[in-house]
Parts: sequence; structure tokens; C-alpha cells
Amino acid sequence: MQDSLSVNDLEVWARHPSTSLRRDRFGLVMAGAEIIAPSPVVDYVAWYTEGFFARGDSPASARLVIHDVDPERIGSVKDARLTPPLRRAVLPASPDTVCFVDDTHSTVHLFLAAATADEPMLVAVRILRALILRALLGDGLPFFHATCFTLRGVGVAVVGRRTAGKTTLLLHCLDSLGAVLVGNDKFALVQDADSDAEDALGFPIQIGIRAGSVLALGDGPLRTFLMRRWSQRFGGVDAHRDDLETRLGIRPQELAAAAGSTVMPRCRLGLAIEPYVDPLAVTPRLERLSNDERWTLWTDNLLPRAADVFPQQAALAGPTSETRLRIPQVPAYRLVQPSAALPLTSRVIEDLVCRVSVEG
Repeated sequence: MQDSLSVNDLEVWARHPSTSLRRDRFGLVMAGAEIIAPSPVVDYVAWYTEGFFARGDSPASARLVIHDVDPERIGSVKDARLTPPLRRAVLPASPDTVCFVDDTHSTVHLFLAAATADEPMLVAVRILRALILRALLGDGLPFFHATCFTLRGVGVAVVGRRTAGKTTLLLHCLDSLGAVLVGNDKFALVQDADSDAEDALGFPIQIGIRAGSVLALGDGPLRTFLMRRWSQRFGGVDAHRDDLETRLGIRPQELAAAAGSTVMPRCRLGLAIEPYVDPLAVTPRLERLSNDERWTLWTDNLLPRAADVFPQQAALAGPTSETRLRIPQVPAYRLVQPSAALPLTSRVIEDLVCRVSVEG
């Protein structure tokens, strides 16, 4: 067994000549990460993040090293004594992954037993993404629990509590309105450098879709795609109609393509919608939120800590500056709707977007 490990030991291993390792960079204009990993892992990261992260020329504020070592060495380093500043990180979703963090050099070292299998490669994507999100948090960017898409060139944020219907509304807008997907579950708020306008920054995060959201779609390519995927993974969709826990994971790029749409990593925010299901409502209606209500909506859905932004990789969080509390200064509306009124809802949203576009 390896008695102890230091940063220098790991750096020597990372620099060891290997024909199987490649270097590349992925990320955004504001933050990026360098990856040193076996070629199949780098290719997988490129495929998974396509459309969201630029490749090759992003600034590298962090580094991910996936060591190409045999299983025997992985076993020897797993319980080694670490020399500071090296520390061990436990990843709840990947408890068997050996992960060491060097906060001094913003570097994560991974040892994967089967680095070219799908699940370990997905771990690599999640960690690289978490490093980029960590850098953005460190720069003080606020993150929100919200979905975002663009419609007729207007960025629409769908903000609300869990099970409020954000994903269902997103699916319907992709399916029937030709919306373009920016992000699901969370986005970062970015101040435009040349104006007071605010942009939503989306990320390549798998979208979890419940059976009820699939069944709420009308007949068409998107419903067919999701029904087939659900059946392959879980069996019959109807059996999970009221199941709020089971979710089908889909890459955002695949979801958008199934709806005949695409993804974009950043958009100018134009309005916010809070979905609210009212069983007594006859038709969907919009209620404009007051300034106090708008403030409450956004602050209730602020994600202030690393544990909120990337919970499964929170152990990677290093020293960060405190998030600046800033909420989008765009009009916000409560969308009150009956349980089954999505066709009418889509028309209400489309009319609102057209009005905001003309007024803005």
C-alpha cells in the first residue's frame, strides 16, 4: 500500500509520458478547466458539453487530472495518508471513486477503476462542470433554482418550488412553441459588460423528467421519444403517473433535438414566470408580481452555496467569495393554470412574450 501521497507525487504521475492521455480545455469566457485524461474521457466530455462549453481556448482556472493507472495502484492509493494541502473528497453519488483535491492549485485528481466506462466518464463530466461552477461562485455570480429558455428571442425564466411544474412547462414550450433550451434546474445570472442588461447562463446538466410531465405532452415526436426512453429504463409510463421521485435523465442536447430545437448557453433575460397550478381555475391567467413578490420569488430560489449549486460534488468546494445577492430586474408573472390546460397555457405564454418583446 502507498504509505503517503503528496501533491508532488501526483504531479509526477500526471506528467509521466503516456500515449493514452490527452490535454484539453473546456468552459466559458469567464471560467474554464483543463482536463488531462485518457482520450475516450476527453471525447466523452466534449460530446456531453457540446453547445454549452467552448473547447480548446477557454481560460483554465482549474484542472482535472484523471490518472491512467492500473487497478492495483488505485487500491494502493485509496487509503494512503495525504500530505497537506492534498485532501480526500467523498462524492456521495460515486462513493467508489478515489478523489483527491489540491485547493492550492485548484486541481482535482481522480482515479477511476474503469475510466472508459459510461458511468466513470459521467463522473468526470460532473467534476469538470463543478470546477467551472465553483469558479463562477468564487467570482460572486448568483445562481438560481430555475429553468430557462428563449422564445421569439426573449429569455424566459421559469422560477418556482420543487414540483411546481417548471419542467412540464419547459417541455411544452419546446414541443409546441419552438422554444430554445438554455438550462434546466439552475442558471447563473451574469451582468452584461456593456449595458445594464442581465443574462442567464445555462449549463450541461442532465434533465430529470417525471412520468406526469411525459404524459402531459400531446402526441408528437417529443412525447414519442420520451415514452420510448422511459419504457426502456423503467417500463410502462402510466404505472408512474403519480410518482414524484422516479425521473428519466436526458441530456439537454438530446431533449432539444427530439423537439426539433437546439440549445444555447446564454440568453438575455426578458421576463420571469412562476407556475402555479390551481385546480379551481377554469383557464390559465397571468398575474403580474409586485416588487416585493418578485424579490421573494427570486430570493426563495437563490442557491447561495456550493452545496446548493453542485450538491453531489460539494466536497470539491474550495475557498469562495460570498455570493452577491442580486436578483434579475425583469418583470415577473404568476402563471395560474388548471391541471390540464397546457395548449391554452402555451398561447398565454406566447402572447406575453410578444408583448414583452414589443415593449422592451
